[in-house]
Amino acid sequence: MVGAKPDADMSKRAAGPRVERVVKKKGELLTEDEKKANHIASEQKRRHNIRTGYDQLIQIVPTLTPSQRSEALILQKTVEYIKYLLMEREILEGQLTDVSQ
Repeated sequence: MVGAKPDADMSKRAAGPRVERVVKKKGELLTEDEKKANHIASEQKRRHNIRTGYDQLIQIVPTLTPSQRSEALILQKTVEYIKYLLMEREILEGQLTDVSQ
């Protein structure tokens, strides 16, 4: 993979306080506190997954560095890189067509 860096940076991230989800037997209702705890745990998981996705983009896109944490910048540079890769692909496909003719 072009510009890929090791996954070591992602494992160093502090996970922060974790709230465990409450699981009850079928038919048992959750208390309001248990519902709130489940909601908090779900939101933490969602945020963690988003952070992991941005970390992966930083590793893959060669023009990004781990110090660049702006989500807007990460998305902008990712779009630029995808456009660059698509352009490179078109050029290579054109060269392949020329060679095969």
